[in-house]
This record gives sequence, structure tokens and C-alpha cells, in this order.
Amino acid sequence: MPVSSPQAKVFDALEGPPQAVRTAEGTRVTVRLPVERAAAQMAGHYPGFPILPGVLLIDAVRQAAAGAVGGELSLRSIDRARFARPLFAGDELELVLLVTAGAHGRVTVRARGARGDGLPAADVSLTLEPVVAGA
Repeated sequence: MPVSSPQAKVFDALEGPPQAVRTAEGTRVTVRLPVERAAAQMAGHYPGFPILPGVLLIDAVRQAAAGAVGGELSLRSIDRARFARPLFAGDELELVLLVTAGAHGRVTVRARGARGDGLPAADVSLTLEPVVAGA
């Protein structure tokens, strides 16, 4: 089945537009992700012990950054990915990102995620680049 966009979405992490505030450092973005939004993908991720797959958390960061900059972004590199605690159905993840502009339209993103109980869940650094139409 053909896909109409260059980025096929496994799941839509965002319930609405992310909160973004421009600062001297870059753009600070805050987004909440009810982990339940990824329930279908979690079912097969450790059967009997379903947790949010790290790749979906990374994609949630990409989606939040794209929403903040107002354009589609693709993953260029994962510079750091540390998952400190599992995220289960029923959890809510709060992601706080710092998005900074780089060369050639690229952006760097540093994201930290905490579970609803306040405990750190993830620390991720990515380099993203704009999606080029027709590429």
C-alpha cells in the first residue's frame, strides 16, 4: 500500500501542538505523552511485560521538535539515548526539549523525559534535518 508522505507514522505521539518558548539558548518545548497512545506497539515489546519501546520515545522527540519548528524533520543521528526507567501503559511521560538551529537547516535536540511520578525516564540527544520533498 503506498504511503502518501515520506514519513510513515507508527503512532501519533502528540495530542496537540507542543508548547514552545523561544529563549537565548534555543526553543524550549514541553509535551506530555500518555504512554497509552502506543498501546498497540507495546503489546509485542517484551510479551508479558509491555513497555514503551525506546524507538517510539525517540520518534516522540522528533515529532515534538517538528511541531515546534513548523516543518517535517527526519532523524539524522542519535547522539545519546539513555533510558533510565521503563514506561508502562497508564504512565504519562513529560518531555522537555531544547531545540537549537544548526548548519544546513539541521537542528539539534536535547530531550529529557520524566514519568508522571517525577522520576527520570530518558535522556536523548538527536540531530534532525528537514525532509526534502521528492527525495
